[in-house]
Amino acid sequence: MGNNSTDRARLRVRLPVARPPLDIGAPSFTLDGPLRGRVVGLRYEASGTSWPFIVAEWQRFLRDDGAVPDVLLAKGRSGGQRDRIRKDVRNWARRVDCGVSGLGTCGSFTSDSVSDAVVLERLRRPAVVAVCREFEAHARNMASFLGHPSLKILVLPYPVEGRTADELRDMAAEYYPRFVELLGATP
Repeated sequence: MGNNSTDRARLRVRLPVARPPLDIGAPSFTLDGPLRGRVVGLRYEASGTSWPFIVAEWQRFLRDDGAVPDVLLAKGRSGGQRDRIRKDVRNWARRVDCGVSGLGTCGSFTSDSVSDAVVLERLRRPAVVAVCREFEAHARNMASFLGHPSLKILVLPYPVEGRTADELRDMAAEYYPRFVELLGATP
């Protein structure tokens, strides 16, 4: 039989402890100017085809508005890929003037989308996170937990997947003005 204090020391396990959300959240930023000449980030996951379709449409809209789209595919969040994606997101966030991170269509995609939008905000870049209606509450909770309760959230209908190209084209056109408004862009 071993020493009681040694046995207790071996049994101690360090469990992660979550920080409570800040009482006063971090500031949220807006462009307060035109899109023209700005680099606008569009970040998406590798799953599904609907959000990439909307991102492609928004690239066209942004170019029409005189902006420069910068698209990031945030693919592979497991294992060793997580560190690479975090680095890619930080580099992308430094290149852009503002951006959207999406699409929150499940718990993990919503969490990753919010986390990546917060990376933009921490660099004082206006950020919007795009989520489906079913995951709005999760996105708001996650943003608050990360100290950004005023993170701007663009809520899309649920589900987005399984829609026709015409429906997605219409959705992209319908929600693009709201995206631009949330960024704080002016004509």
